[in-house]
Amino acid sequence: MPSDFDNAKFEAALQMALDKEKHDYPAVIGGMYVASGTDMPLVSPVDDTIIFGTLQEPEEGTTAVAAEKADEAFATWSKTSPAERASVISKVAEDVRTKRYQLAAELLLGTGMVRKEAVAEVDRLIEVLDKAAADAETVKGRPTGVWAVIALNSSPLASAVGYAAAAIAAGNTVVISPSGSCPTPVYTLYRMFENAGLPGGVMNIVSDRLDRYVTALSDDQNVSGVVASGCGKAMDELMFVPVDEGLGFVNEVKGMTPIIVANPSDMKKAAADVLESAFSYCGQHLYSTSKVIVLAEDERDFTKALVERAKDFSVDDPGEESAACGPLISDETEKRFLKFIKEEENFLLFGGKRVRKEYTSNGLYYTPAIFTGLDAEDDNLYVDQGLPVLCIRVVATVDDAIADLMETDCGLAVGVMSRDASTINRVKAEAGDMQVFVNRSSLSLVPAVKATVDNFVE
Repeated sequence: MPSDFDNAKFEAALQMALDKEKHDYPAVIGGMYVASGTDMPLVSPVDDTIIFGTLQEPEEGTTAVAAEKADEAFATWSKTSPAERASVISKVAEDVRTKRYQLAAELLLGTGMVRKEAVAEVDRLIEVLDKAAADAETVKGRPTGVWAVIALNSSPLASAVGYAAAAIAAGNTVVISPSGSCPTPVYTLYRMFENAGLPGGVMNIVSDRLDRYVTALSDDQNVSGVVASGCGKAMDELMFVPVDEGLGFVNEVKGMTPIIVANPSDMKKAAADVLESAFSYCGQHLYSTSKVIVLAEDERDFTKALVERAKDFSVDDPGEESAACGPLISDETEKRFLKFIKEEENFLLFGGKRVRKEYTSNGLYYTPAIFTGLDAEDDNLYVDQGLPVLCIRVVATVDDAIADLMETDCGLAVGVMSRDASTINRVKAEAGDMQVFVNRSSLSLVPAVKATVDNFVE
């Protein structure tokens, strides 16, 4: 937990969020709220008796209208002074600081993030906003047009709004497609931008619970660039976007974030770091680990330490201070999780059980699932599922570990737990553009690392 975290303020904000008046959440297009007439209840994964209001499911063609309105707004917004853009972003940053605990409470209830994860997401947004405001007045280059910011469950605030803010600070306009499971914080930020003086049409929102229109948005003729942040089928489809050289593309698509364990100096700490990397935010974080590659000589001690640590891993209502992991975010996620367990049940080492405590009966709470011994050809060893699962892959040598790493959909980062400098350096050399974390958990990494103004100009 951050050193400046005020427990009393968070408790008050959480209660306010629970007591908050219910709202409709329609599309926001050209500064107008556009209802569709198709209502879907927005239910908290923490407790299904908590309902935020209704999400207005967009009709076919809504993304095209949003992109058109954003393109119209670009003609004016792109000509505003850098100082004016910086002023708007600065006002929003200050508003977020003031409402830090309110936003964290919204995230906790909307996603199932535990306290420290929710606060970290808000704090990261503040960092991105501050930088965007500072860079708006100094960046070189011209804005490119309309950006589609598609940021789903993995980072539903820092990435969704952070990338939008960086694009807007550069003089672009945006259409945000936020998490359909947790869109409410993005709407809260929209109102902050509106209050800061952002003209209608510069920021537009089309939230789709089933992610049906993501591809339509990215393919729209008025869209000049796409940000893809998160995990899931929609993200996989967006990986084909860069084939069009005329379209800007920012890749923040989650992968397996594999970790190599090779003679660590402290086996218990290595196990704890892997466990935290794998199961914080139920395996949905941008840097959640779903695969660990372990040397055969370390397998016994590492697996023993991992399981012992997992036994004490607290899956609980994320509002509880002791909670290390909250619920699955949706019914669809639960279906995929249970399907995974059924398919790989012969290799289940630990977990995968429903958690029934005083405050978990109305949510989808499960113990994290650890698997070992999967067939070397099993796709689950190489492709991320965005679930609270961890697959152990045992290899003979460091060479084998590196070779296996190269066969894995790593995503944005790789980790290594080792006391051997040569092993660490080899992993870094093979990682290329990916981030590398060494002898620590992946929670040390932050989302929206590419949300800088210079990535949205030409």
